[in-house]
Amino acid sequence: MAILTKEYTDIKKKTHRVEHVILADDNRNSKEQIVEELFRALTRPIRHIPA
Repeated sequence: MAILTKEYTDIKKKTHRVEHVILADDNRNSKEQIVEELFRALTRPIRHIPA
């Protein structure tokens, strides 16, 4: 299994945590779950963490 990145740095040099979800690709429901998880991740409110 590949070693997955635990964080990444954006173009503004800010580091972000990365969460990986691994699902079987032979099940139609798993593809729908991936789309739902992605939609939730992209539409949730932005949380600003004070420095």
